[in-house]
Amino acid sequence: MNAGTIALLILRRDRLLLAAWIVVAVALPAFNAYSLAALMPAEPHRLAFIAAAEANPFTNALLGPVPGTSIEALVGWRSSVQSLLIGGLAGLLFAIRHTRAEEDAGRRELVAAGAVGRHAAISAVVAVVAAVNLAVVVGQCLVLGLGFGYPPGGTLLFGLTGAAGATMFAACGVLAAQLCQSAPLARATGVGVLVAGLVPGLVVPEELVAYLPAGWPRVARAYGAGEQWWVLWIPLALAAVLTLLAFAVSARRDLGTGLLPERAGPVRPAPRSTIGLAWRLYGGQVVSWTISLGVASAGVGWVSASFEVGTLTGDTLLEVFTYVFCLVVACLAVTGALRPYGEESRGRASPLLATSTGRTRWLSGHLVLGLAAPAAMLLAVGAGTGAGHALAGGRPEAVPVQIGAALLFTPAAWAVAGVAIAAYGLRPRAAVPVAWAVVVLSAVCVAMWEAGVLGGTAFLFTPFGYAHPSISPGFAAPAGFALAAAALVTVGGAAFHRRDLLA
Repeated sequence: MNAGTIALLILRRDRLLLAAWIVVAVALPAFNAYSLAALMPAEPHRLAFIAAAEANPFTNALLGPVPGTSIEALVGWRSSVQSLLIGGLAGLLFAIRHTRAEEDAGRRELVAAGAVGRHAAISAVVAVVAAVNLAVVVGQCLVLGLGFGYPPGGTLLFGLTGAAGATMFAACGVLAAQLCQSAPLARATGVGVLVAGLVPGLVVPEELVAYLPAGWPRVARAYGAGEQWWVLWIPLALAAVLTLLAFAVSARRDLGTGLLPERAGPVRPAPRSTIGLAWRLYGGQVVSWTISLGVASAGVGWVSASFEVGTLTGDTLLEVFTYVFCLVVACLAVTGALRPYGEESRGRASPLLATSTGRTRWLSGHLVLGLAAPAAMLLAVGAGTGAGHALAGGRPEAVPVQIGAALLFTPAAWAVAGVAIAAYGLRPRAAVPVAWAVVVLSAVCVAMWEAGVLGGTAFLFTPFGYAHPSISPGFAAPAGFALAAAALVTVGGAAFHRRDLLA
């Protein structure tokens, strides 16, 4: 079995996931192109927006200066870091999924027992990621170049900059998978590298940030004057070096080991309840995400207090970003709701359920944490945005207002989590695609509503509809989604109690 065979196996196994990756990466700049053209149709509007953006230290540090005054320059500037984030995160996690996670599950050892090269898996993953990123570039060129009429040269440079950066981050994931002793540690290390590469403008001088991942789009200047194609060689050379390092580490380590072992930590007594067990397994992730969302929300609240461009006020910006944070929490709620499936599919649930711990009790422990975590994260989002806005603008009343606005989204997060739980109980192998399909369709409904394609009444029946900043739903819609979430959780729990465990 060579690298090509493994690559075909990966494509067959994750064809839906890869298709979703390509669609999201292509749709993001297309959505920005549509929305920015509608918001700023004339050059005076764009000039006012650019002046305000460059005067804002947070925006300027994160995205850098706008390379031009045309609408395509604004779209490239707005989408560059977003594309790097989506492509880099997807590639990084995908690389770890098919390398270190395969070792943790024991499947890598079975494959290695056959006639397969030691580096075949790494080569296959790198080849698949590169092919997916090239498909994203082709899609972006077709949509932006033919659909919106953007210049083909600038569009190609924009797409290749994001693809090269995403490939480099995937190579980081491959190397992290070889260095770390477990998939969670590799993911944490890789995401840390991703964050360190994409937000250096907040702490690193401008003359240095240009040579880091966040600075590559700034140097490339897609759609601007003096486009720099040579910058593409930096991420490609780094990807090649990191891949070669991964080969070298793989050749010198034993299967299942790593140079960076997990920290054992202090010896703690065994949990006395299933809730305690769920907290022991995933409580650290919940705390880290809650703190991260709170800090990011406080920064957005602080910046929004002094932001004003035409009709776009700081209060409007705060509402929009609060809604975006709520969508992130909904995605995390789905992840939390799918944790029982992860425990069962890895074979860790059956030994525990063979004891006196019943199915209902075991599942309830995960559900309590999975449903409480989104509420805690939304509370952090509301408190963070409100406190930042209050401290910068001298408006203490913003704190309770923002907390209420964020917590209003809790039933929506519970509803999408309830879909995941119901699917897990009824058809566990379909739980992951079904849950994420609901999230993607709900996000598409948001875009259709903002574009005027979907009517207001229909939009209210979608999970992300009633909490949109432009809608005042009252209490009927949140209460309805809370009841729907309770019904879905009940259905999932009852179905799980009656079905066979995964073999």
